[in-house]
Amino acid sequence: SDHDSKSSPSPSRRQFIRNTSTGLAAGAVVGSLARPQLVHAAGDETIKVGLVGCGGRGSGAAINAMHADENMKLTAMADLFDDRLQRSRRNIRTAAEGEDMGQKFDVKDEYCFSGFDAYQKVMETDVDVVILASTPHFRPRHLEAAIDAGKHVFCEKPVAVDGPGVRRVLESARKAKEKNLSIVSGLCWRYDLGVRETVQRIMDGAIGDIVAIHTNYLAGTLWHRGRKPEWSEME
Repeated sequence: SDHDSKSSPSPSRRQFIRNTSTGLAAGAVVGSLARPQLVHAAGDETIKVGLVGCGGRGSGAAINAMHADENMKLTAMADLFDDRLQRSRRNIRTAAEGEDMGQKFDVKDEYCFSGFDAYQKVMETDVDVVILASTPHFRPRHLEAAIDAGKHVFCEKPVAVDGPGVRRVLESARKAKEKNLSIVSGLCWRYDLGVRETVQRIMDGAIGDIVAIHTNYLAGTLWHRGRKPEWSEME
């Protein structure tokens, strides 16, 4: 995003959808939306959001979306496991009510979907934007389905886990550009105002010429849920 950090210290996701051309991790550039009315139905300012992947990151992203604009409303949720979905549903509702955003949570029972085809059912609803936050193995398929269904997308990183998946994402990005659909990826450091300012100062020569870079990313191990006898290999 190229907005002025001084005049806009806290850019909303809606502004981001309206104004931004975003680079995916796979290197594809998706065209930004030219007109805000492309996001929501004519005469209706409500932006309906669907969540695919109800873990911690997905739940957090849904709450972020509620904060982004007064007209955002979460209306559909999907997860492979129903117990995870229902836990997320309770937590998001509680968080929204605790921050006086209860009116932005409107996920009825009939709009809660579980199973391997749950993402498809979200795409069949009238949501305007989908949040893709499931296990990244499924991301290319979910992104493809969202673009085919004409949805705008917030797509968590990573966008794929192998070469075929990356190529599938690139093709979906191409289709999105043709359809004037927005894809925003979860490359949070690229959007962080402090990081952007720091990088700009480096590019402006604040510390001289860069001849080498060494970086570390310190984090805990990835989660693992163990196994249950009744689970399939895919589960």
